[in-house]
Amino acid sequence: MTKKYPHGNVTVVWQPDLCIHSAKCVHALPGVFKPKERPWIQLEGTSEEALISAIKQCPSGALTYIKTNSSNTETMNEASENVKVTLIENGPAIVVGTCEITHPDGSVETRERRSSFCRCAKSENFPYCDGSHKNG
Repeated sequence: MTKKYPHGNVTVVWQPDLCIHSAKCVHALPGVFKPKERPWIQLEGTSEEALISAIKQCPSGALTYIKTNSSNTETMNEASENVKVTLIENGPAIVVGTCEITHPDGSVETRERRSSFCRCAKSENFPYCDGSHKNG
């Protein structure tokens, strides 16, 4: 499931299945990202620049954006030639860049931008982190 929230020339794209609940978005813009409310993303009163800055802090890639103007469309894309992997202490492995994942059943999936891989094997969304490591 993917949800889109338009705000001026920026559309916030949220993919809940990718979210690891790091709350970086909430800490960056608590007036916009309100996990205890529905809808949990409330864009009124925020600037496009602040919104984009907060989205870029999302470690899992669950939040991205599409920016449109009269001449072109820009999709957030941080893929680079070098894939970067950051290991979070007692948390996931964050992969930045485009990578190809081969699952045990042989299916292949390409992930762009960022992915958070589970290292504790407790995730309900394995091989991706869902924040289950926080539950002990």
